[in-house]
Amino acid sequence: MGEGHVKNASLLAVLCLASAASWNYLLRTSEIDPAPINLVPSPPMNDGIYAPNGRLEKAEKIGLGLVHGPEDIALDREKKSFFTGCEDGWIKRVWIDGSGGEGRVENWTFVGGRPLGVVVGPNQEVIVCELFKGLLNVTKDNVEVLCNEADGLKFKMVDGVDVTKEGVIYFTEATYKHSPAKFELAIFEYRPHGRLIKYDPTTKTATVLLKDLYFSNGVALSAQEDFLVFCETVVFRCRKYWLKGEKSGKVETFIENLPGVPDNIIIDEEGSFWIGLLGRKTLIWEMIIKYPTLRHVLVRMWSIINPHVLFKRGAILNVNGNGEAIAFFDSNRPLISGGVKV
Repeated sequence: MGEGHVKNASLLAVLCLASAASWNYLLRTSEIDPAPINLVPSPPMNDGIYAPNGRLEKAEKIGLGLVHGPEDIALDREKKSFFTGCEDGWIKRVWIDGSGGEGRVENWTFVGGRPLGVVVGPNQEVIVCELFKGLLNVTKDNVEVLCNEADGLKFKMVDGVDVTKEGVIYFTEATYKHSPAKFELAIFEYRPHGRLIKYDPTTKTATVLLKDLYFSNGVALSAQEDFLVFCETVVFRCRKYWLKGEKSGKVETFIENLPGVPDNIIIDEEGSFWIGLLGRKTLIWEMIIKYPTLRHVLVRMWSIINPHVLFKRGAILNVNGNGEAIAFFDSNRPLISGGVKV
């Protein structure tokens, strides 16, 4: 072997050793312990019900510049306005009919932190899942913490919420392991640290109904309140939990293999569900599902990653009470967290 070949071989060996050392350091210092996950292939997305249609491109835009990072939607009982939690800590009320000035945005009550799931209760109060305080009861200019732990575990990331006509509250915790500041760890670790929880206002107690959920997110009661549906964001599915009848306490699949990442879910007056899809699966999503070790790199680079790399074409999916997709509305824009028919 000539001298030049020896030098090249030596340099290659040094680079390989350096790369191996860097990779080992990355694995050793990573904040996650990624689990392998087996998901079925994505459904057809170029034809059929999930084909791109741009129907949301024609939607009227309300409150531009006045609502920042709205997460969830809660219609008032008269369908004249809706409430939403924003990243500036305000619960805002947005009027959608002429009585309050259509499109007018009111800073309704400041809760601080980061309000996520919202729902209007039987007494016109707004029940809020707030990342740092927990489950809140909010009225005009008043905020009450209902609970901030369950089964001895402080809440880390309460997320979606719904309430019965009698005021019993059902809500999700996306993860009890990772803090809100590190929510990406909960997403890319692919380990089931989510919970479904019931809060009884009479006894003021929180009861864990389900554990081991994959980033449990939006939740919605059925029209008869005999079951609820909740989203498991990172596994692209929604599941049904029975509250009444012979199946009470049982959980089963509602709809799976969704074309995108489910966030919030809301029921309309006709009994069908509206699921917000943050975006369709991208090549990066497919790769991080297939190769767990790549998630170490993604987490390390999270602060400089543009969300548009992960999400494309946000959408709203309408599903009937049997879990069958009946309508699909998509957009060129990602990060659509929810919607409902008025």
